[in-house]
Amino acid sequence: MTEHFSIGAPVDFVDVHVDRDNRLYVDPSAIRFWAKSGDTWAGEAYASICEFFDKFLERMLSSSASENRSAREMLWQFHEPWETRLGMSAVGFSGSGASEELGDAIWDSLQSNPLCTLRVPILKRLEDIPLFVPKIADDRVSDLTTRLIFRDLAKFTRAQMGLHPSLNSLASDSEFQVWDAESGSWSKETINLPHVKIDGDSEKRPLLLVPKMAVHRNLRMGPSKYWEVEILGSIQGDLTAYIGGKAVAPSKKDLKGRDEYRHKRSLNVKRTHEIWTRDNFNLLEAYRERVDSKYEPLSDDEIEQKLG
Repeated sequence: MTEHFSIGAPVDFVDVHVDRDNRLYVDPSAIRFWAKSGDTWAGEAYASICEFFDKFLERMLSSSASENRSAREMLWQFHEPWETRLGMSAVGFSGSGASEELGDAIWDSLQSNPLCTLRVPILKRLEDIPLFVPKIADDRVSDLTTRLIFRDLAKFTRAQMGLHPSLNSLASDSEFQVWDAESGSWSKETINLPHVKIDGDSEKRPLLLVPKMAVHRNLRMGPSKYWEVEILGSIQGDLTAYIGGKAVAPSKKDLKGRDEYRHKRSLNVKRTHEIWTRDNFNLLEAYRERVDSKYEPLSDDEIEQKLG
């Protein structure tokens, strides 16, 4: 992008290739980390993510059929945000993306998930979803996150347009789908963004800039990582026996080979719920804290290498 717009480095945004997908992902856990560290932009963006999921849970758990319907429809609006050029599409940077079918799959999984239906839900954040819901991987969560923070990204982009005037050379107004927390609904909003014209295209395409702090090579929170440390670790604790005053526990290698522990997401749900109801201990919150404590942002060199 800097080459396309003749911008001198360094810049605060991800310097994507404007004509293709770029294999980095918008990670809600990265945004959460910087929000907790006091960054203003990250704080506002993470608030947008949390406000959406809070409203979704409120409607999903309501006794009103119309509220339940509204919750389901909230998940139908996650069309792929190709404006960022991040993630991996089926074709170019305009693949199929999330669809109504995907929204229904998320709805079906969350509605029947006991972690959502507790008096105080444990599964309560967007970044929690891939730990428990099948077929929700890095690209999907990146798409969902981008849609929820579209306004925040647009605000960041406009600030960069002020710092780098060449971004305004082909800027124009376009209508975009945004989440409006105040009304609790999706709406259309006209936003002025940089545009580029790629060889072979008849029209200009909008660009949405993403702060480097918001991306990573993959999601920091994943089903396998949670399963291996928190879930299998808790099972080890339950199976520990004391022989001659010495603790003897099965190895994680042994546990991984047992049929009853192989299905990661279903075991993640079952065990997280079991530990909460039995011990009043939130394994998921412990995992979030572990992820935050070990978080390492990508360096400029790592980002450049990943973009290729």
